[in-house]
Amino acid sequence: MNQLTIYGVVIYIVILFILSAFFIKKALNSYEEYSLCGRKLTLLYIIFTYLGTWIGGGTIIGLSTSTYLSGVGQYWIIAVPYFTCFVFAILFLTRIRALNQISIGDMAALRYPAYNEIIRIPVSLGLIIRNVTMVGMQFSALSILITYAFGIDRNLSVLITFLVITAYTALSGLWGVVVTDIFQGTLQTLGLILLLFFTVKLSGGVEQIISFYQSNDQESFLNLMGGDQILNHIVLYFLSFGSFFLMSDQTDWERIYSAKNDKTAFWGYLIPLTITLILLLFPAYLGVFQRVLFNSEMDAEFAVYTFIMELLPSNLGILVLVSICAAIMSSADSYLLATGTIFSNDIVKRFLNQKANDKELIFWTRFFVIIAGAVGFAFALNIKDILYLWIIGIGIGASTLLPSYLAAWFSKRINTIGALSGMAAGGSYCFIWGLGFIPFTVDKIVYGSLMNAFVMILVSLFTKRPDEEDVQKTYFWSPKFRNLRKRLFTKRESVDRS
Repeated sequence: MNQLTIYGVVIYIVILFILSAFFIKKALNSYEEYSLCGRKLTLLYIIFTYLGTWIGGGTIIGLSTSTYLSGVGQYWIIAVPYFTCFVFAILFLTRIRALNQISIGDMAALRYPAYNEIIRIPVSLGLIIRNVTMVGMQFSALSILITYAFGIDRNLSVLITFLVITAYTALSGLWGVVVTDIFQGTLQTLGLILLLFFTVKLSGGVEQIISFYQSNDQESFLNLMGGDQILNHIVLYFLSFGSFFLMSDQTDWERIYSAKNDKTAFWGYLIPLTITLILLLFPAYLGVFQRVLFNSEMDAEFAVYTFIMELLPSNLGILVLVSICAAIMSSADSYLLATGTIFSNDIVKRFLNQKANDKELIFWTRFFVIIAGAVGFAFALNIKDILYLWIIGIGIGASTLLPSYLAAWFSKRINTIGALSGMAAGGSYCFIWGLGFIPFTVDKIVYGSLMNAFVMILVSLFTKRPDEEDVQKTYFWSPKFRNLRKRLFTKRESVDRS
């Protein structure tokens, strides 16, 4: 299977570069085309690019590994953030479009403009850390696959992953990402279905799986709500890393602004969100079912790859292997591009070269795509626990950014110095547990967010009130946001770039 596998993967990579290269001319001279697809994406593009981003190979491998070891209840670690995304969409999505800003940093600068909009810097830093941990998560997953499939040294595998993904991502920007996501999203969905079907079949069927867990007194492994503390865990997941998705991240904000109108942005978000929650059940049950197949004796990290390489017929195995590659690449490219956009829009355009033209901004976006890939490369080399990487990135983002983000929507009293002070407090706490001075557990994310909020409120109360004009730019109940939802249910499909 090894030679056929090489051919399959090479053909797949060539297709990615061809699809990406097709849009080079469109994205060559316009920063809006490169980073936002000219703000004219239709519903189909939006749906598939979300699916490609949200269901990454790191998620598939990380979740199936976790459920292999601890049962299908581990589904909620990944699912809770996506349930939170429904709240994000209903409360904020149309308002975000009405702000007419590209990034989360843009919104922060609208609400907290003092000190020459310096708040863009900590916001950018927090989001970049979140993004590069996601990139590292995907790089790590793909490197394990390459190492197992081809017997290549893991460090070399990570390097190959870095070179391929950063190259085609930098090539044509969001157009390349979106178009390849349609191809890759289809592949990854097909691969998930095939993986689960043949795992059940080779495990002896559903009855055999149930019998295995009954005989081992582990029936809770099959129960989505299994475990005595599952509800407590779900609440903790929401309060810690789940709450981050009340803000979401730059990849989602890019797609919200890339949609041709509010209706496309809203339904193009909710439809794939619902599909994602269903599809996440596949890797969740995959790990539990493969535990039966390998009689609990296989290293959980390699269970999926062993199944693909050794138990599936060659042609089918190649297809499934490529589908895992697709899941990994379609997620990693989005976070790489988002990081490049943050750097060009919030750092270069605001602080380094305010007169930068479109070609210069595209250059800096591409440059930082490569830098972000290099940092993700370092993460993948040094941290092998995929889900740990995911939680760390979200935890830092939530502890440093979430309180000031929510205050921008709901508070008239929080000011710039308060927001900056809170970010410094939350960031310092993350630095302490990040260096290992205190052991990390998910509840530390909650403590960091609370510390941030406390300092932010305290400092704001003892300093000058923000200008009402700045408050109203993002205030949730501002008159500028009235009647936005009516656009979501109108029959007319007009282009809305307000």
